Amino acid sequence: MKIILLALRSLIRFRLYSAINIMGLALSLACVIIISRYVYSELTTDHFASNHERLFLSVRHWNNNEKVPTLLTTQNIMMRKDYKNPLDIPEIEKHTSFVSLKDVTIEVENKGFSAHVLATDSVFLQILDFPVLKGDQTKLLKDPKGAVLSESFAKKLFKNQDPIGKIINYNGQLLTIQGITGNVETKSSLSFDLLISRALQWRWPPVNYYSIALAVPHTDIDVINKKLKSTYDQQNARSFLFQLFPLDKLYMETYIQKGEKTFLQGNASSVHILSVTALLLLLVGVFNFVHLNSVVILKRRKEFSMKKVFGARPAQLFIQLYIENLFLTAFALFLAWVIIEMTYDIQIHILEIKAIVQKHYNIWISILLLLLLPAITALHTFVRFSRKPVISSLQNIDRSKDKPEIKTIFLTLQYGITLSLIVCSLFFIKQLNYMLATDPGYRTKDIIKVWFQRPTSSMSYTTDEIKHQEEVNKYILETLQSSPIFETFCFGISPYEFPLNPLHKKAVRIPGGEWEEVIHITISPDFLTLYNIPVFGKGLPIAQNEVLLNETAKRLFSQNEKLPELLESDWNAKGTYLLVKGFTNDFQTVHLAQHNKPIILSIHNESMLSHNKLMAAISPGYRQEAILFLEKLHNEIGQGDFEYTFVSDEIEELYNKDKQVAIIYSVFALIAILISSLGLFGLSLFDVQQRYREIAIRKVNGATTSIIMQILLRKYYKLLAIAFIVAAPVTWLTIHKYLESFVHKADISWWLFAIALLLTGAISLLTLIWQIRKAARTNPAEVIKSE
Repeated sequence: MKIILLALRSLIRFRLYSAINIMGLALSLACVIIISRYVYSELTTDHFASNHERLFLSVRHWNNNEKVPTLLTTQNIMMRKDYKNPLDIPEIEKHTSFVSLKDVTIEVENKGFSAHVLATDSVFLQILDFPVLKGDQTKLLKDPKGAVLSESFAKKLFKNQDPIGKIINYNGQLLTIQGITGNVETKSSLSFDLLISRALQWRWPPVNYYSIALAVPHTDIDVINKKLKSTYDQQNARSFLFQLFPLDKLYMETYIQKGEKTFLQGNASSVHILSVTALLLLLVGVFNFVHLNSVVILKRRKEFSMKKVFGARPAQLFIQLYIENLFLTAFALFLAWVIIEMTYDIQIHILEIKAIVQKHYNIWISILLLLLLPAITALHTFVRFSRKPVISSLQNIDRSKDKPEIKTIFLTLQYGITLSLIVCSLFFIKQLNYMLATDPGYRTKDIIKVWFQRPTSSMSYTTDEIKHQEEVNKYILETLQSSPIFETFCFGISPYEFPLNPLHKKAVRIPGGEWEEVIHITISPDFLTLYNIPVFGKGLPIAQNEVLLNETAKRLFSQNEKLPELLESDWNAKGTYLLVKGFTNDFQTVHLAQHNKPIILSIHNESMLSHNKLMAAISPGYRQEAILFLEKLHNEIGQGDFEYTFVSDEIEELYNKDKQVAIIYSVFALIAILISSLGLFGLSLFDVQQRYREIAIRKVNGATTSIIMQILLRKYYKLLAIAFIVAAPVTWLTIHKYLESFVHKADISWWLFAIALLLTGAISLLTLIWQIRKAARTNPAEVIKSE
């Protein structure tokens, strides 16, 4: 108790330094906790299932790696006789399949809602622990006329009403809601709005069709995969090699093709960047804490020297220092959580850091920081005093002044980290602007996209349905053609959507050559006009087997500078020959950091593409009129809610992660500057107080305020210069390493470092100038008299 009271008295005695210390550490800890929660949430994605380490998805591999491995069901989709499901082995406890249907229209009381539907069976909810809030889990999805809603989608459909027993219309089928699922405890890469029975899908679509398996406890996945490979080799069946991949590692996996709009995709690079940022901010906070604490210790030198003289043991000294730092850390940690709660909206809407973590993580990280930080920060002071002989402590009792060399080292390190964060934030902003400003090779301005007839899960259409669809398409096109608001229009998908659907990926080769994976897309005749994509060669394709190649595909299939004229596709067992009619420019289909994809274009009429969005180029100055026009037309003949996007906005969404990193680094760089400024303020306050007599004597000898300011500032700008000399090459090498995999990248300009240096120097000057001017204007007679 006595040690606790002594620790509190010391904190109160040096309350200004304590307040600065607490504020700086609180800002640092708030940033570290925010980032660590997000990183933990990303790394534990899909860990909500109690048996997540035993859950696996089936991945289809091709011979000679001619195509990218793809998530695909092990069900008998080819309708082969005597087919045996590869997952029917003793090592698999249970398995099931499900198909993902995105943007399906669900009707409730004749009002349409867009939904993400999974069609599966009762085993799905047994394997995956999605919590069932209402309904009997053992009976769900066994009734073909039953359905299960997510809690959020149920509120969207029925507001605050009890959804159990309500009726929804799914593709003309009236389904009864029998269950409601709640939110999972961790982030999930797989989500849904509606679960339906597989009995409603008499034939599965060939895409977004998956199998998930629960392995027997303590079963080695390598053993299972070897067994699957051995079975495949024995059957000698082409294109049906399946391997299992862990569900809890799928989120960060980038090589496997996961289908279209089903599984969320993580960004390992972003997680690494944020982890480094958290570490740097923690170091800034700890360095700031240690060097300010060292200032206080210098003021308390006499106290600690006397304790040593009177027989204080090292353990007693460490306990006192630990408890003092424990109180400081506790106050800072409490303030950090207050900052976290107060800035929640900023985290979600500006930084886009949304963490889904369990409560025990918040408790454990708080305990860890509370117990470890005081020990780490007390270590320097403890080692410094405990290793001194008693006679040295006795000699130092009356020494009131000392040069804080160790504190200048910590301040230099803070400067270096701050400079690095500023340069990185400036570069990320420059790289983002560079990518957004780069011409993708096609028109992006004033092209609007609208759903009129959403895709359906039905695999067949009646004659009346086909006739109705054709009439609707004809009416839409004729209505737009009669309006001066639109320049050109067609149904289809945008260039950056080409790689998303795995069905677009084909193996193609020059006859007799090596197979290459390409993206083969069918487009409308007006697509090239809509996006202003020029065509070179013999003109547009007319026959069904005539195609266009983009520049990347042209380079891929050219041999000895001879342009390709005939290609072979593996579309069917006999092979399909494609006649190359012409070429397009190398329009961008992926993120600019990636290599562009080889594209093959076939042209067909609008009727084959009407299940896609309508894309229309708006005449200059008519954007608002176009939105109102299409909304009116949609309300007349469209399905579901009226939703529209612009191509330019969707392209910006491709770079959301880059934008997030730039914003995060900018915000945290400013916080690092603020923390460093607090430390600089405390250190300079001590330094100026130590040099009051020197300042007074210089004034007596004729030194002006300007000269005194230059003398005092020289030390800190020297530290800044040293920090810059060390930080600049390290930061340059780090950014250069980060950009190694980028195809399109901005230059690492010299002015990025110049701005960082000027910004840090200017803020340091503003921090120092007030108290230096105050010291320089002090009456020298009063200072000398007090000394």
